[in-house]
Amino acid sequence: MSGRIRSVTTVMLTLVGAAFVVAPPQAHGFAEDICYTPGGAPPHNCAPLPPPCPVDDPNGPLCGLEAFVRYGYTLTQPLGGRSLVHSDSSYIIARSVGFSEQDAYWIGAYDEATDLGTFVPRDVRGAPVPDAAALTTADISGLVRTHFATGGFLFHFLPTMRGPADPQPDGLRPDVNDPNSEVMLTHVRRWAMAGPGSDAPLCTGGFTNPSAHGDYATGATCYDEPAPATINGTYSVVSPIAIPFTNMTGQQVISDGVTSSQFDSWVGAASWNARIGIYLHALADRISHHVCTDAGTVTAPTPESPEFRIDLNTPTCDQGPHAVRHEYETGVGFADVAAEDHTTEATLSMVYDELTEFARIRGTLDANALAPDAKSALIQDGLLPALQNRNPVERMAAVTAVGCRFGVPPFPGSPACRG
Repeated sequence: MSGRIRSVTTVMLTLVGAAFVVAPPQAHGFAEDICYTPGGAPPHNCAPLPPPCPVDDPNGPLCGLEAFVRYGYTLTQPLGGRSLVHSDSSYIIARSVGFSEQDAYWIGAYDEATDLGTFVPRDVRGAPVPDAAALTTADISGLVRTHFATGGFLFHFLPTMRGPADPQPDGLRPDVNDPNSEVMLTHVRRWAMAGPGSDAPLCTGGFTNPSAHGDYATGATCYDEPAPATINGTYSVVSPIAIPFTNMTGQQVISDGVTSSQFDSWVGAASWNARIGIYLHALADRISHHVCTDAGTVTAPTPESPEFRIDLNTPTCDQGPHAVRHEYETGVGFADVAAEDHTTEATLSMVYDELTEFARIRGTLDANALAPDAKSALIQDGLLPALQNRNPVERMAAVTAVGCRFGVPPFPGSPACRG
């Protein structure tokens, strides 16, 4: 290792360590790419990939350090921002497969709120839209990516239950029907599909009492046999340096003083759409973070060790490469990105499939969504090219234009359809 690289790595470790003293490292999955600029100026890129950084090698320490610092800056922005993947794209896909405009909006809004705690729609100049109060989500800050104490972190980093010697899963296309391995993902999906008023629980870490089939994801109640268990985990800062976190099994905390059994009354009429949005966020982040969570493991309690253990202390979870990979997800040419980092395409493809299934369950499915070329026309020929625009204003306009071509009104705050 050259002296130059060694010194940069040392600086990075020092900065990360200093940041960790104040707060846990940030957990971004499709982090906000549109950041609003104070003073009414046009939005800016939250954390663009620096021009000298390659799009097929996230492991360079210089790029990792810069990416980490940029994302720290993003979280300090007074007006915040939004992700065109979590919000606008989810909204456009939901409307295209048969959800009403209102339902599609709330799906996209709660998808975004899972990162932010509360989502307020803003126009391109950062001002709340005229009817913002009616379009603002309920507070769901217990699910936020930086909240380790509530278990919110685990809606964004979803490792699989397997032994260290078991083969790694393919997180670019996670199996949403495998509760034995994809515990958190299948748990949140089941809760979302069950809808308001159902008995399906939403549990911290996704851990239930064993189901009739023996899995820990789809049991009738949150894990408490013979008593609530500790969830002990580690999450890599710069391997082997890791942050420990601890939770207890039980109902998921939604907001201060609100647990998951109160979710429907807390959110109100939009609760089923909110459930779907939260699930789509977990799905997108499972894919976005797959190089980390594919390597991570979850182990179940045993008589000798009566706790759930989550191990995310792996080099693929290190904060530098983690941040760089998020800069590959919008505003770059996707053709140049390494195959394992084609997370935007993989996510939008699965979001389309899952929203089609949810629309079928809700009885709103548009049969045209099942046409042979419908998905590729919207995703491959529409949203993916639009999301590659490096300029944030042009990127937002291009994503909106895709929706307009498919008869979808602009997401609140986006530019109007033309022509």
